[in-house]
Amino acid sequence: MSEARCQPLGKPFYANNEKGFGLGLMLTYKVIEHHHGKVTIESKVGAGTQVTLSLPISS
Repeated sequence: MSEARCQPLGKPFYANNEKGFGLGLMLTYKVIEHHHGKVTIESKVGAGTQVTLSLPISS
């Protein structure tokens, strides 16, 4: 994906397809943030996209 398509990911009602509502990734971001985690998306056109979910270890 291009930088322009990656930037709005996680924003409410942003969808890349006609059937999507644009809420799934936004909810994912909120759940991860609620647990003090982080979502990182790295993408290179023609090479692929990597999504990393980081959550803290709880003792």
